[in-house]
Amino acid sequence: MNKKRIVALSMLMALMALVGFAAGPHEAVLQKGPAVEPTNEVIQAFPSNDVMQTAWKVHWATSAGYGLTIRDAWFKRGPREPWMQILGDARLAEMFVPYASGTPRFWDVSYNFSLTPLNKEAAGPFGQLLGDPAVVVKEVRDRGPMWVDPNTGVRRGQKLTLWGALDAANYRYLIEYGFQDDGTITFRVGSTGRNYATREFEGHMHNGLWRVNVNLDGSGKNSVYVMEHFETKEDAGRAKNVMRPFNKGVEGFEDWHAEKFTMLNIANEKKRNARKMPISYDVVPLRMGNARHYGAGEECTQHDFWVTVNRKGEMLYPKVHEYVKKHEKIMNADVVIWHSSACHHEPRSEDGEYRKDDFVGSTPTAWSGFDLRPRNWFDRTPHFPN
Repeated sequence: MNKKRIVALSMLMALMALVGFAAGPHEAVLQKGPAVEPTNEVIQAFPSNDVMQTAWKVHWATSAGYGLTIRDAWFKRGPREPWMQILGDARLAEMFVPYASGTPRFWDVSYNFSLTPLNKEAAGPFGQLLGDPAVVVKEVRDRGPMWVDPNTGVRRGQKLTLWGALDAANYRYLIEYGFQDDGTITFRVGSTGRNYATREFEGHMHNGLWRVNVNLDGSGKNSVYVMEHFETKEDAGRAKNVMRPFNKGVEGFEDWHAEKFTMLNIANEKKRNARKMPISYDVVPLRMGNARHYGAGEECTQHDFWVTVNRKGEMLYPKVHEYVKKHEKIMNADVVIWHSSACHHEPRSEDGEYRKDDFVGSTPTAWSGFDLRPRNWFDRTPHFPN
């Protein structure tokens, strides 16, 4: 076993024995929460090389365990528009890595790993290193054609990206938040580094488990819905789309179904655009599949979406199935979206090379995540110039 993991796990077991824990490691290490560094601010206008059309203001922080987190984020949808809040606290709340044979089963956030220092090579030709020591990279990236028309031309998009690398023993987890010029927020975690020693060719999963406090125009004003597509043979080619309250309007869970194109929608019913439509954001999953794990303490992985009211101290993804038992209303409330984005890793020869009799790993990054995409946030398309 990797020496760093041995040290981390040994300290973990000693701490659990000291305080009398019989539950999972996440409870022992994170019950008080790691120390968090002061909040930092980034303001980015778009387009970056022309007259401002939209802008983001983002507060970010770092901490042991969680790595890079977002404290708050506001969007300006036009030069004369006010800042409007989109996010409260958002973070990769846990990274669960179970191996196919049954062991090991790592909860990598709970081991309080730190962000690894980064250099100019990591930042690339256009990235800016942030922090002292530098553990975060800020980039403004071109995201390709947003809209194309043969008569009026092409509109390209940009996004502000903040990312850091959690130093999780043999793995590095790239935690990345993207803030696009059209108001979309992207959440990504990339697994890279090298495969676990002695298990280089054993299949496993990297379950990115996210906790996102959505605050559209401030906290306490949001309602959560499920959006589903239905099309059956009996409908003779006709389809319908249905929006309904998440779990009948109270805390609980829902699952993602490929044939239903399941999305969540978080709406502020009282804040409407010029078309009298409530401003909202869609949770758009980007999935390889649905992870289901059945070991002790793994109940949180048995559903894809959970929603709770935002309550102080409720930060541990492995306990979300306990948090929802309060059954509080999630309509016109301060809500938290808990979402699983799973990545299945079946090792390949491309994950490293043999040097004499030793396999030296170098695993390419495998990504998972989801998007928060605005719906009725604008009065008109943001893709045409004003």
